[in-house]
This record gives sequence, structure tokens and C-alpha cells, in this order.
Amino acid sequence: MTTTLREEALKFGKIKEVDGAEIILHADVLEREFSGTKLCAEVGAYVNCGGSHGNTICTINKVQITEVEKTKRTEDGIEIVREERKVVTLTILGCAIHGKFSRGTKRLPTINCDTYFLSSTQVNQLIGIDLEENKEHFCVTDISDDNQTYLNLDKLMGRHTAILGTTGSGKSCTVASIVQSILSNYECPRILFFDIHNEYPSAFGHNPDSPHESFKSRTNSITWSEFSLPYWFLDLEEFFGVYNLEPGSNQKAIIKRLITKLKEKEAKTQEIDNIIVSADTPIFFDIDTLLENLNDEKDSHKNATDKKPYESIILKIQAVRHDTRYSFLHRKIDDKTSIVEYFEFILGLGENEKYLNILDLSGLPAEVRAVCVGVISRLCFDFKYWDLDPENIPLNLVLEEAHTYIPEESDSKYNIAKERVERIAKEGRKYGVGLTIVTQRPSNVSTTVLSQCGTYIALRLTNDLDQNKIKRLLPDTLAGQVNFLPSLRDGEAFVSGDSINLPRKVQFKVPNPMPRSNDVKYHRSWKLGKPSEYSLSSLMDSWYKQDKSK
Repeated sequence: MTTTLREEALKFGKIKEVDGAEIILHADVLEREFSGTKLCAEVGAYVNCGGSHGNTICTINKVQITEVEKTKRTEDGIEIVREERKVVTLTILGCAIHGKFSRGTKRLPTINCDTYFLSSTQVNQLIGIDLEENKEHFCVTDISDDNQTYLNLDKLMGRHTAILGTTGSGKSCTVASIVQSILSNYECPRILFFDIHNEYPSAFGHNPDSPHESFKSRTNSITWSEFSLPYWFLDLEEFFGVYNLEPGSNQKAIIKRLITKLKEKEAKTQEIDNIIVSADTPIFFDIDTLLENLNDEKDSHKNATDKKPYESIILKIQAVRHDTRYSFLHRKIDDKTSIVEYFEFILGLGENEKYLNILDLSGLPAEVRAVCVGVISRLCFDFKYWDLDPENIPLNLVLEEAHTYIPEESDSKYNIAKERVERIAKEGRKYGVGLTIVTQRPSNVSTTVLSQCGTYIALRLTNDLDQNKIKRLLPDTLAGQVNFLPSLRDGEAFVSGDSINLPRKVQFKVPNPMPRSNDVKYHRSWKLGKPSEYSLSSLMDSWYKQDKSK
């Protein structure tokens, strides 16, 4: 076992410049071989600046060869000689204390301090993960990978995570790979997916062509045809957002009074005692009765001006009530679904527990998607807020395509989702609610949410706006690492933050089964033509009914 971080055979240069955040060294060689493995001075590699100050762990940020002109005296006089100088730029990550990595440094390296490559064995020693003792760690790389990478589950799920990458970089596969690793290592996780494109059920056994009974038995895939968000769970602000009402007018006072009255009546019917009933209390009320009460009050007024707010409310509520795109709001009216039953439904808390719950929101109208994500996020936060012990059922919400409902710009139609998700980002850690933000456009996602993330998993990013956003979010010492993001392979990411001991490039293991997110195979379709069972009328039927479940 390696006991030193200063192997003589791995010495490769001396420090020539230290400015606090960056170290410049002149290398004697750019390659060394140790224990049959060749180590190179490449961007992202780890090195140790070891001297009288201690051991400072750094990562290589830049490698270059410069030409230096020197004068040399010869028999014929003075001759100008060109010499190559191998210059390596390092970024300080932390230091080694008793052989284990620690963030930050007490003393910086000194000039002419020796620098050593670090082998994978030495890096693993620095990280110091013993799966028998450190059960909060789990592996996310393939078993055959030389550089095994472990993430800290508590910090990954509890301190929020951002998974960022351009389309086609492997975001969905990375998300699926991480969640599969969690399911394989932990018996009772509790994860809720907001699946915008219905691509994740197939990654967890809900695909006859690639079955996986172990994942499937612990996963609840809620299809669009089964998804519901009963309107009586909306608070007053959300109700106005969904039904397109005008919160700035006296409509709010009318609706608040009538809904509170209906909920108080229902509480008595259900014999729910000793509760404070308001318009925000998650108790059933009949929306058709609400419409009747509105009509009765409208008819009681003789003045057209007094009738006008009632007419507006009635028309808008009826428009949504009878719109098939909003059927998910009204599916459970006859059942009078309680909030307990709903949490059992979306969080898998019933007798037959499900630990991964995937909400298919692919059929959700784009204009109301933000409200729905916001409402369910708020319900989950309230669920944990009122739980006296945050460790009872810690939750993690996976927000796919986050830029479509928690954008950076201010727009009233996104306010509900942004406010609810930003609240979780700022306060959720204390109550056991974590976020996993997944997006291909980090520059378009709320900075409030991204800045609260403790771990960043950055896959290939080619857009300069997105890269600059990541640079601003990462510590100054790591901002230079963003420069290689455009050249990352599919499924490869730069991982930094609380959940990983040493920031590094990670090739996540390929998920098995795969999510339904592969690129469309144009070559095959354009060779073979449309399938024999293809039906344009079925397509139009789904379009007309706004139903993607067929």
C-alpha cells in the first residue's frame, strides 16, 4: 500500500512562481512511469507540491512549452542558443493532512519546491473511502475503470445538485446512471422525478424490450393517463394561476371567501376536528358547487357592475373545467382524494412502497407545466416542513429540463414554480428536501437555484454563455477547468463540490437499462421507410385528445 505522496520516481519539476491561486512550475519531464503505469502532465491530472510546508494537492490547469533564448560563450565567441522550457500551471485544491485530503491550505508551497505526479492509488488513498465505514459513499464509475469515483450520497442529495450539459452530451444517461447506482446501493431511497419527455421509465424496468425486475419492483411509473393533481390541493395563489384569474382585483376576496366556506363544510362532513381551515388547507371542495355559489351570488346582484367580477370568474373556471388538457386537475373529484392518499400516490408511501416515483408530465400543457411543478414541489416542501424529524423520509426532487419552468428571466407565468423551487433551494436542506436540477441551458436557469447547489456535474457545454455561468458558480480556483468542457466525451463530466472529495473528470458508467433518450436513427428510418403499423389517424387522435399515453 502506498504510504507516501512523494514517490521519487514520480518527481517531475520545481515550482518557480506562486501567486495564491495559481502555481507555475518548470518541468524536467512531462511523463513518468510508475508501477507499470505511465503518468503524464495532462490537464486535470493531480500533483503534489511537497516541501517543508507540507503536501499541497493541485490539479494541472495548463501545459505549454516555451522557447527561451540564452547566450552561450564558445571558442568562436558568443552564440545564441534556443532552449525549450516545459511550463505547467497548477490550480490549488487543498492539502494532505495525515495522508487524507482536506480542502484549503494553511501554507502555500515555496519556490523551488519539488512537484510529484500522483498515481490513482495515491489519489484513492487521499480520498480515503472505506465502503465498510463510509456507507454514505457509492460508486458511479464502471468496475473496470482505473479511476473509481465515489460520491457522498448525503451531500449529493441533501445539498442540491446541478447536472448540466448540452443536448446529446449524455445528461439523461448520467441521471439514470446515478439513480441506478443509488437503487443498487441503498434499500429505501425516496426520489421523485419530474419527467418532461417520458424517457426515464424504460431505464428502470418499464420497457418489455429491456426488463429489469429489481428496479421495476421498486419504481412507480405514473403515466400521463394516471397523473393527477387535484385542484383542491392548490393554495389560493396557485388556484388563481391555474384558472387564469386576476389576483389584483376583488375576485381574490370572492374566491377566498367561497372556497374557505366550502372547505369548512367538508371538514365538518369528514369530522375533521381541531383544525384551522383556510382557502389554502388541502381539503376537498366541489368545484361545481363553487360555480353554483358564484352563479347564485351573481344573480343576487342587480347592478351590472357588481355582476361583472362574478361573470369573469365563472367563465374562466368553466373554460379550464371543461378543457381536456386540464383533465388531470379534475380526475379524482368523485374519490375526494385526501392529501394522505395523494402522498401515498406520488411518493410511493402506500403499503407496497415504491422508492423511485416518476411523474410523466409529457402530456402537460406547456403553459401550465410551470404551475404544476411548482405546486407539487410546494406540497413536498410542506410535507417535510411539518414532519418533526427531517430524517424520517428525506426526499430528492429531480427537475428535468429545469430551464423550461424555473428560468432566469422574470415572467408572471413562471412565478409560482420559481418561488416554490427557490424556497426549497434556500431552505430545503434543513427539512430533508433536496433538488437535482437537470438542464441543457444553465444560462437560462434561475441563478438563485443554481447558486445554492452544492455539487456541479458539468457535461459537455459548447455555448459560451453556459460556460460563463458555470465559471461564475464554481470557486475561482476551479473556474479554469471549465475550458475543457467543450471537449468532453458523451457521459463524461467534470464533477466538483461537496459530494466529491477531489474535483475530477468522471466517465459515468453506462446505465443498464438505458433511458429512452437516444438520438433518432435517421439512417435506418430513411432507408426502411415508415413502419407497417404506422397510423396517421392514431397520431391525430392523440393530438386532438392531448393524450400521449397510446
